[in-house]
Amino acid sequence: MRSLNEKVNFFVDFLDVISPKSSENISDLEGRIRDAAYEAEDIFESSMSNQIDSKWEQKYEGLQKVIEELATISEDLVKMMERNDLEIVKSRNTFHPARSSNKIAIVGIKDEILKIKDLLIGPKSELCIISVVGRQGLGKTTPAKIIYNDSDIASHFDIRAWATVSRMYYEQVLSHLLHSIRGLNQESSQESAEKLAENLYKFLKNKRCLIVLDDFWDRQIVLKVKSWFPHDSNGSRILLTSEWESAAMYDDPKCYIHKMRNPTEDEYWPLLRNLVFDKERCPHELVEIGTMIAMKCRGLPFLLTLIGGVLYKSERTQSYWRYVEQQTQIAFSNSLMDFVFFCYYQLPHHLRACFLYMGVFPEDYEIRRSKLIKLWVANRFIKPDRSKSLEEMAEDYLKDLIDRNLIMVREWSYRGEIKTCSIHGILRLFCQLRTRDIFCPDFENLPDVHVNLRHLSILREVKNQIPKFNLAFNLDLRIRSVTYFRNRLYDIHFLKSFRLLRILDALTIWFDEFPIEIVELETLRFFL
Repeated sequence: MRSLNEKVNFFVDFLDVISPKSSENISDLEGRIRDAAYEAEDIFESSMSNQIDSKWEQKYEGLQKVIEELATISEDLVKMMERNDLEIVKSRNTFHPARSSNKIAIVGIKDEILKIKDLLIGPKSELCIISVVGRQGLGKTTPAKIIYNDSDIASHFDIRAWATVSRMYYEQVLSHLLHSIRGLNQESSQESAEKLAENLYKFLKNKRCLIVLDDFWDRQIVLKVKSWFPHDSNGSRILLTSEWESAAMYDDPKCYIHKMRNPTEDEYWPLLRNLVFDKERCPHELVEIGTMIAMKCRGLPFLLTLIGGVLYKSERTQSYWRYVEQQTQIAFSNSLMDFVFFCYYQLPHHLRACFLYMGVFPEDYEIRRSKLIKLWVANRFIKPDRSKSLEEMAEDYLKDLIDRNLIMVREWSYRGEIKTCSIHGILRLFCQLRTRDIFCPDFENLPDVHVNLRHLSILREVKNQIPKFNLAFNLDLRIRSVTYFRNRLYDIHFLKSFRLLRILDALTIWFDEFPIEIVELETLRFFL
C-alpha cells in the first residue's frame, strides 16, 4: 500500500510542474489519477473497518486494477511528452509578493459608494427602496457589501440584515434575513411564511433597519418583504441589487434607481493594470498586450478581476501574456463559464481541490478561516512540507487563492488577520459544475449522483429524506465527508448509510446528549 501511495503522490507532484498552457491536455489524466487515488484509499480503509466483510480476493483484484491503471497513465504521459503535448515549467513560485487582500476592478467605485450611502442615510423618514442595477459582472454586490459593512452605516442603523435572493423563494428569503439578524442557522425555515414574517416584523419594530436583498429577480418578493416592514417613519431602507432593470421598483415614488456606470474603453486597461501592478510600473513591453487583454474583458469588473488575479500571480513575460490574450479571446467568445474555466486552469494543481471545495458551502456563506483550514487539512487537500505544519501550509493556500481573487475576504480580525471569507456566486456555480461527480451540494440529488461521490453538503432538514439515505446505502456510495449547515438533527441514523465516512462537520447541531451513532462510525477521523 505504501508503494501504491508513493506512485499516486508522484503523479500528483508531476501535475504541479506542468505549465498552465498544457492543463487542458491533461484534464482527462488528472481525473483518472484522482479516481485511482480514491479507489486505493477506499480499498485500504474498507479493509480496516469491521463494518465491511474482509473479502480479500476482491480487494486484491481492486488493487491490481489500480496498479494497472497507474501504469497506463504513466504510458500515456510518456506518449504526450514525446508528442510535445506537455510543457514543463522549472518553477511555479509566485512572481509577486502575496498581498492577501482582494483588489476590485470597479471604475469610480468610491463615487458609486458615496452616492448610494447618501441615499441610505438621507433625511427622508419614510421607508425607501434603493435599487442598484447593472448587467452581469458589472459589480453590484461588491459596493453593496462595502456599504453594508461601512462604519457610518453600521452606526446609523439599529439593525442590518442581508439575504442573497438569487433562486430563493419567499420563505427562504425571510429565513435568511432572520438568520442574518440573529446570527443563528436557518432552523426557522421549517416555520410557515406567515410565522417567519411575523418574527421579522417583531425584530424590526421600532428600529431603524437596513435590509439588503442581493441579486433579486422577482419584484413580488420585494413587495412581500416591504408589506411586513413596520411603518415607523424612522429612516429604514431596503437596498436591492439586480441585473434586471425590469424588476426594479420604477412605479414606486419612494424607490430610487442607481445604475452602475459602464467603464469606457479608455478605462479598461488602467483598471486591469491597477489589479496586476498596483503602484508598480508596468513594463513597457507588456502595455500593448495588457491593453488587448483588458479589451477582451469588455470592461466587466468580474472578468477583469479574475484575469487580474491570473496575471498578478503569473510570469510577466510577453510570451505568457500573449497566451493569455489568445485564450481570453477564445473563452469569452464562448461563455462566461469558459472564461472561468480558463482562469481555473491557470491554478497550480495543489490549489485546485481547495478552490473547488468552496462549492460545498451555501450561497454567499461566510466561512470562518479557522474552520476552512481544518476542513482542507481533514480532506487531505494540503501537500506536506517538512518546514511547515499542514495548517500553516493551508494558510498559505488560502492567501494564494485570495491573491488570485478566487476567494474574497469578508471580515478581518482586529489583528489584521483573515477572519471570514466567501466565494462569488458564479465561481461557486463553477465549482459545483466541475465537481458534480464527487460533490453533492444537497441530499435531494442523491439518487442521481455518481458512484464516486465523496462529499455531501446538507443545507436542509433530513427529517423526511431518510429513504434517500437508505438508497445511498444500497448504492454503496463512498461518501467520505458530510458537512451539515442546520442546527437541529431529528434523526442521525442516516449516517450509517455512509460506511466510509471520515469527516463529519456537524458541530452546529444541538444535541441533548452525545449521539452514540457517531462512535459506531469506525472510519470517522474528524468530528468538526
